[in-house]
Amino acid sequence: MKVFISSVISGMEPYREAAARGVATLRHEPRMAEDYGASPDTPQQKCLAGVRDADVVVLLVGARYGHPQESGLSATHEEYREVREEGRDVLAFIQDGVEREPDQQRFLDEVQSWNSGVYTENFADPEGLREVVTRMLHEHELALAAGSADEEEMLARASALVPDTRGSYDASLSVVDVGGPRRTVLSPSQLEDPELGRTLIQDALFGGVPIFDTAHGTANRREGGTLILEQEISSILVNEQGSVRVVQPAMDRSARSSTWPLVLIEEELNERIERGLRFAGAVLDRIDPLRRLPDIVAIVSLHGAATSEWRTRAEHQQYASAGVQINMGTPDPIEARLSPARRRRAALTNEAPRMARDFTVLLRRETRP
Repeated sequence: MKVFISSVISGMEPYREAAARGVATLRHEPRMAEDYGASPDTPQQKCLAGVRDADVVVLLVGARYGHPQESGLSATHEEYREVREEGRDVLAFIQDGVEREPDQQRFLDEVQSWNSGVYTENFADPEGLREVVTRMLHEHELALAAGSADEEEMLARASALVPDTRGSYDASLSVVDVGGPRRTVLSPSQLEDPELGRTLIQDALFGGVPIFDTAHGTANRREGGTLILEQEISSILVNEQGSVRVVQPAMDRSARSSTWPLVLIEEELNERIERGLRFAGAVLDRIDPLRRLPDIVAIVSLHGAATSEWRTRAEHQQYASAGVQINMGTPDPIEARLSPARRRRAALTNEAPRMARDFTVLLRRETRP
């Protein structure tokens, strides 16, 4: 396994060497910026290529930010952005007991961001860093070695979780996410622990990507190996295999009674899809912090929309009553799947905007004439 070690060079040399020893302990290949020899490529090109070529990146965050490049970001910050955009895995380690430069603190805030960051471990000295790097890499290796994910099997599990909303008068949007390879990540006792339900409700109401409406009450129930949290229309499902289903209204509740036919706004659907993807990623990080499910498959479905109009915001503002009528023969639900469907788990946060746009386009293709 190729492991790229990214950090500000000046002042971090003992820590970089300690991290490299931890990598080598597991017989992996540590790589750092200073390992690259003479080349016609710029240092930026070589280091970003090294990040893209690595199987995993170890990020060390100390006190100093480093010299800003033309982008306005330090070299380490550029490397972090590159690996996140590539959907690669990042193991981040934060130095304790130091006063960080303002730019470095802002960088750390990004790394630890609720809806787009990564889980981090702390270290105080080189030996402690070597130990924690070895342990986290070992856990990462075990997760990867546990088996490969089967896309068709994952799609079948995701499709089975698409809700049956026949007979409902409410247009709803569901985002279903399943992880692979298939395995149990929540034991029966963990799933039935009341604290899990309370924590997920708290996240759904007040987290970085809220799903529930604080004006409504919330109930939870368990069906076998499944936990379901519900409001009047919205709901969250989590099962023992780490699958997550997020159901949201497809439109604002006020719009149901104020217009006829009902109007689906494309940009609002896109925002709800992105919120569902991000929330599913946050739930996975909470219930599977060791990332035993490194891959995911997502399905988005639209329910109860057969008598609705699909408009963009611009169209909705321009026409008070005229719109684009959805084909009355459109099947319900309308499902959208990406190709390829299987993605690295980091895509739920790093690629959520792009995935949401693609899902929205696929739903539009199925509904607009």
